[in-house]
Amino acid sequence: MRPEGAPEASEPGDTVTVPAPPDMATWHRLHPLSPLVRTGRHFVSVGILILVLIFANHGGSNNDFITDFVVIGIALIAGVVSWLVTRWQVSDGVLRIETGLIRRDSRRFPLWQVQAIDVVQTGLARVLGLAELRLRMAGGDASGGRLACLRLAQAEQLRERLLAMAHAPGLAPAGAPGAASPASPASPASPASAASPASGASAGVAAPGPERLLFRVRSQRLAGAIILSRTGAYAAVVIAGVGLIAGLSGAPGAAAYLLPIVVAMVLTVWRQFNGEFATSVWIAPDGLRLRSGLVQTAAETIRPGRVQAVRLVEPLLWRAFGWCRLEVDVAGSRQRRENRSEGQRLRALIPVGSRADAEQMLAELVTSAPRPTLGAPAAARWKAPLTYHFLGWNGDDRYVVASRGRICRKTTWVPLEKVQSIRWVQGPVQRRLELASIRLDVAGRRVTASIQDRGAAEAQQILARLPDQARAARELNRA
Repeated sequence: MRPEGAPEASEPGDTVTVPAPPDMATWHRLHPLSPLVRTGRHFVSVGILILVLIFANHGGSNNDFITDFVVIGIALIAGVVSWLVTRWQVSDGVLRIETGLIRRDSRRFPLWQVQAIDVVQTGLARVLGLAELRLRMAGGDASGGRLACLRLAQAEQLRERLLAMAHAPGLAPAGAPGAASPASPASPASPASAASPASGASAGVAAPGPERLLFRVRSQRLAGAIILSRTGAYAAVVIAGVGLIAGLSGAPGAAAYLLPIVVAMVLTVWRQFNGEFATSVWIAPDGLRLRSGLVQTAAETIRPGRVQAVRLVEPLLWRAFGWCRLEVDVAGSRQRRENRSEGQRLRALIPVGSRADAEQMLAELVTSAPRPTLGAPAAARWKAPLTYHFLGWNGDDRYVVASRGRICRKTTWVPLEKVQSIRWVQGPVQRRLELASIRLDVAGRRVTASIQDRGAAEAQQILARLPDQARAARELNRA
């Protein structure tokens, strides 16, 4: 018989409600300077518009100036109204964000579905001591889960508390990722699972704890790597071409129409350098913590079990210096809608580093990293004569690894429990040579492990074996 006042026992499949602290359960507003920071990206454009409105009609009447200031005033009032109608709270394990005046928009973000929580500071936000909190959801758009802006200390504290609540045992429904078993109490995460974010092990409550530095990028090496990358090569060719046109024509203004392309290339190089500058990776009980940025800084946390794939990239020019790049794919969009080009890029844990740095990081991400030692059959030489020697794959009961590429060598590790689909691909040339490829898709959708150009019989065996191995890996992960 249940004592009076005691909570009822939860049935299997029920969602256990984890109450939020009292100060989070009430509705809160963003910082009053949020409208200024959110429009900071377009600050230059707005400034030019204001100058045009003021000076374009210098010969006009006073009514023209009044009209110009009315337009500016309406824009400022719209930002203030947007701030007044935006509020947030955390209740029953769900972050709720409501905004909109005429069209009300109310969004719910279950914390157990959170892939990562980032703290981002633009240049203007750093000056004002503010920061933006971004939630990355599985398959979601990062533009929805945004709190822009909060005080920096408040944003960091809120991130820690949300991550701790997201890791709370029993927060998610039974069968959901990270859900605790109803038959037994949640046990604390083992050291191996805490140190391996790519594993599917479910962690317990992730209280903030000590950090251990895994990697910090060197600024000089980063600059040199960008210059020797494809982006740097494109920028150099464009700038050299514009300079050549201006020199041969004898009139610098002849190349003026190409200046937008030059500016675009320079901005592309700058965004990459600014985004990856001072990248440091720390391991903590709540996962991997990343910090990066020169003008716009970002602090991200990748929870254990959220890494969908790991990719090692070795461009040709980098290999001469022993450099490489290690990237991870996390389910859920990282960038906002207005920056889709950067959203297509993977998150670089090591933007550029030595092979020893990559091996150390890989040991933290993949508990038993197999090597792509199984080469392609002799028939693949006719289809891919240049990349034949770099086509390889291997696997064990937890991971599949595949490699390809000569100019830019890429090696991809995929946890079997993260595999969403397995495809058989056979083109006309492959049918002629009795070859086929097997592709493994994951939730991140930016990485596909492709076991390329295998013999048709071997590909059939792989296709028949991998689904059972993936199922066994998922069951092992739940155990």
